[in-house]
Amino acid sequence: MRSLAFALVLASGIFLLAGCHGGPTSPDSEPSQPPINILVAVHIEPFLDEFDATYGERREELYWLRDTALTHGAKLTVASNGEFMEFVEDLGDEPLIGSYLDAGFNWGTHIHPLSRKARHLWIVHSPDAPDSTVRRIWSDNIAAVEAVIRHENDYGVAPYQCRQPLMVELIAEHGFSIMTMLTEPAGELAYEEIGHYPWNPFRPCGQPGNYLKEDLSQHVYVMFPHLPQLGGDPGPSGPRTLGTNQKYFLMCYLEWLHHLRAGLPEKVWVFGIATHDCYNKKHHEEILEMLDWLEQSFVGHTTPDGHTIARYASATEVAEEFFDWEARHPDESSFSWQKGEPYPYTYSAVPELLRDAEYDQEIQLGETLACYSFTRERDGTIYLVWSWSGQQTVDLSSLMPGEVIIYDGLGDQTAGESSSVHVTEEPVFVEAAGGSCGR
Repeated sequence: MRSLAFALVLASGIFLLAGCHGGPTSPDSEPSQPPINILVAVHIEPFLDEFDATYGERREELYWLRDTALTHGAKLTVASNGEFMEFVEDLGDEPLIGSYLDAGFNWGTHIHPLSRKARHLWIVHSPDAPDSTVRRIWSDNIAAVEAVIRHENDYGVAPYQCRQPLMVELIAEHGFSIMTMLTEPAGELAYEEIGHYPWNPFRPCGQPGNYLKEDLSQHVYVMFPHLPQLGGDPGPSGPRTLGTNQKYFLMCYLEWLHHLRAGLPEKVWVFGIATHDCYNKKHHEEILEMLDWLEQSFVGHTTPDGHTIARYASATEVAEEFFDWEARHPDESSFSWQKGEPYPYTYSAVPELLRDAEYDQEIQLGETLACYSFTRERDGTIYLVWSWSGQQTVDLSSLMPGEVIIYDGLGDQTAGESSSVHVTEEPVFVEAAGGSCGR
């Protein structure tokens, strides 16, 4: 039996299963919300034409990712296909994988629809392959990974969430207990209907189509969502640029802050970014900028009243936190939503206010104010502002002189002058009068 085993979900491909600022001080009492977990996922893709990269090129990217993570104090959650591990054995690269494990990173299995016929002869199967073939695919990839890491996987990777009952069976059969990443159509559903991925782990139900609905009686696995390739081309679940990833983190941060201010029940929070061995090289700059940005104001930083905002964590660390939370909150929902239900978080207007926006920069307005700007291709800049100390009147005329429209997180709007914008601890969005949101 696996003592602690995990399952992740594939970020791309086709599967057969059809700052805030503050000092190091601590609050007088325990925080009501733990830090936001920053998950950095790495998927090692199979050797197919659409994943055009040699083993040597992929290996170099894994060295780069390891060294980058160690420099930044980040944790990597890696999942590899089976054939890559055969090359690891053939070329004596086991020390590379060992260095990941020694650093406390995760290393598990990444499953595309390929089974092993012979060494370096992996057969691609069609989407309608029978269940027996699916089980062979899982077993072949898992065995190839475990032959190198010399112990049971910390987790595995299961792709598209179409035939969900079979997915649950396979996860149970292999002793896994987690999967991450909302692959299509779940990612598209979250993007189109909610406006972003969930920020809390949850126990998905096994009903086809209800990818975001929680089933508290399902004790096989828990879902940890993370975004697709950082800096990659847009997909069904929307843009993947650096600015988009930063925007989504700030949206998560707003919700986390609301739970702190309102004294809401404790939850586990997770925000995940991702890269791939075969795509990583062209996205070095975005990855470095994302890590630098997170560390400048969020990872290890505190709110003015001393609550730690974010930390880097591996999937196993997030899992330990969630299972502990679950034991202390029996029968309590972490996250659940299905089509037709209301927005599952607090600020229902924010996804639409920032729908086509990208994060631009933090605006320094003093220690008691937070301000971030977001750019939009056709409609100019919109600003996110809140106060750290009660009600204040802010002069934003240097940013956008004249009349402005001010929106709260629920979409209510008022007109005003940029020289005297009233703000509280609740976030508001400010744009020049005539902007797209006010039309």
